[in-house]
Amino acid sequence: MSRTILITGAAKGIGRAVAEDFAANGDNHLILLDLDLPQLQTWVDEQQERIKARVETHAANIADLPAMEAFFKHLGTQVRQVDVLVNSAGICNENEPEDRHNWHKVISVNLNGTFYVTSLCLALMPDRGRIINMSSILGRAGKVRNTAYCASKHGIVGMTKALALDLASRQITVNAILPAWIDTPMLQGELATQAAIAGLTQEQIVRNAKKKLPMRRFIQSEEVAAMVRYLASPEAGGVTAQSLVIDGGVGLGM
Repeated sequence: MSRTILITGAAKGIGRAVAEDFAANGDNHLILLDLDLPQLQTWVDEQQERIKARVETHAANIADLPAMEAFFKHLGTQVRQVDVLVNSAGICNENEPEDRHNWHKVISVNLNGTFYVTSLCLALMPDRGRIINMSSILGRAGKVRNTAYCASKHGIVGMTKALALDLASRQITVNAILPAWIDTPMLQGELATQAAIAGLTQEQIVRNAKKKLPMRRFIQSEEVAAMVRYLASPEAGGVTAQSLVIDGGVGLGM
């Protein structure tokens, strides 16, 4: 089955793992977006022997509405439809409670940007399409110095539920994935910051972190990609408005 799949934040982390998973199918046409186009294109070039799908890459700041409007206007002249949308782009800037700068920055990218891409993509999405939003375990919980990030990820969960109802008559499913402790560059950067604050090595911080996890390991990006693949499959046609947690048990079933 030939499908066109648009993935944001595809240069690294979960977005890259999702792109790599879908790229193994030669019937797929992947449209990959990221703010860091050189990094995204380098990864695609290095994977040429493994990529079976048709792949195109684009620079995109999802928080820039006029730029995204122009992108989707052009995309509409190039493709007939977008069958699957995976919203994986996001940032994790911490913020103090009084820090309005990072509040606006995180909300602009994580929540507004996800909404912009989704709303603009709907005109190209056929009935029975799939929308998969990357939230976080912090879409259900709170964390110190993360009011903006938590608010943005809670917002994505709420948007997912409401949009799923809006699109149910078209048999378009909308779901969110809520990862925790995924072994990505974003997590490693956060652990490095924690190590510097605590005066420990990053290896010590990693060991301490894993002790708090029931499975004593971080989840791999490929495991999240497999969940995305399922949600995008025909077998998941009845799964919608859901927030699916993949956290190795750290949330204790919250």
